[in-house]
Amino acid sequence: MIAEPRARHREVDPHARLLARTRRRLAAVVLALVGALVLAIGVATALTAVRVIDAEADRALQASSDAFVARLDGSITGAIASPPAGQGASDDGSGDGDSGQGSATEAEEDERPPAESDTFHLVLAPDGALAANPGRVPLGSLPDADAVSAAASAGSDLRTVEVNGTRVRLLTVPVAHDGAVAGYVQSGYVLTLRDRQVQTIVLTVAIVGLLGLLGAAVVTVLVVGRALVPIRAAFETERRFVADASHEIRTPAAIIRASAEVLDREGLVTDDGRPLVADMVAEADRLGRLVDDLLALDASDRGTLVLDRRPTDLRALAAETVERARPLADERGVGLDGPGAGPPLVADVDPDRLIQVLLVLVDNATRHSPVGMPVTVDVVPSADVVEVRVDDHGPGVPADAREAIFEPFARLPGERRGRSAGSGLGLAIARRIVELHGGSIRVTDAPGGGARFVVAVPLTRTHAS
Repeated sequence: MIAEPRARHREVDPHARLLARTRRRLAAVVLALVGALVLAIGVATALTAVRVIDAEADRALQASSDAFVARLDGSITGAIASPPAGQGASDDGSGDGDSGQGSATEAEEDERPPAESDTFHLVLAPDGALAANPGRVPLGSLPDADAVSAAASAGSDLRTVEVNGTRVRLLTVPVAHDGAVAGYVQSGYVLTLRDRQVQTIVLTVAIVGLLGLLGAAVVTVLVVGRALVPIRAAFETERRFVADASHEIRTPAAIIRASAEVLDREGLVTDDGRPLVADMVAEADRLGRLVDDLLALDASDRGTLVLDRRPTDLRALAAETVERARPLADERGVGLDGPGAGPPLVADVDPDRLIQVLLVLVDNATRHSPVGMPVTVDVVPSADVVEVRVDDHGPGVPADAREAIFEPFARLPGERRGRSAGSGLGLAIARRIVELHGGSIRVTDAPGGGARFVVAVPLTRTHAS
């Protein structure tokens, strides 16, 4: 007799499996909610910070432009009339060697690139041509003609442009003199420092968010684990109650059955009462089977289910199961076909327990198959396992219920409880017995319609006929 190790019991314990699945789902939901909250807070924080920085930059640019225009006062006409040093009067701002104002090379040497957050100003003629470049900044694509046109229409224009590969916030305002537009001032604010600050903010928010998620994950796992402690304790209490109640019920059920048989055998009831006695015996048998199932379920949960393993030909074992179940199939008007001839397929199993599993599957198949349709039991080798397949022609099992039906007392949608419906424990017990053998059990669609239950256990060896 071989008792399975405790580790194996924990591996197949359905309560542990249910708790683990619940823990994963609960942790995933909590983390998803926390993640969404952290993401929303991070995005809001970053956007708010960027808007504050942009607003401050625009205010600083507006104030600098206003101060520059105030300093010009009425001298903008003189600035337009006298091109800036080092530049000719041409619209493109290029130097003219014959102008007497210095060559283009000299002008380029006088240019100084603005720093990361510098503000500069350009004085433009009414037609948008450059009139003065007090800061001697490299012009590149400046002055911006589109900005001048927009400022002429709207009274001012604020936009972001790229100058010599550098992003610049550009403010264009008209300057009036004697009631007419005497020219324009284009003020620029270099955004290099601003962009670096925004990148730092976004990176900081991202790092803090990730650290927050990691911390939330740790806290979630701990909290969820503690939250499931009462549920785990409730499972243990339920398990003890079921086991104790099953033991207590077994004796009264046996006494009721024995008493009913005595009444019938000794002729202590009238002919009209005999059907009632027969019902008492049948219900006592049904109650006894339910108690046995509950005790088997409890034994598998506790890891005390004992297996008597020995090399067994599964083809012969399946054939024996078919013969045992044939009277039941005949009673239900369902055909039952066993495995065909073939070489032995040997595995180290407990034959009695495996017959118990197959009887559960055959009983389930014959119960759901239409009258006159066959149930087929077949045994085939597959890689390093041997599969016992039970096919029926019933309604099948929906894909979303193929795992749930192996839980205790599980039933398909629309399936009614009744005298012929079974206890709802057979498939749960079958799975635990198979898993204790190191195998697996699953349900798929049968090739001809209906359900196919597949029991797979490790194959020991294949014998030739």
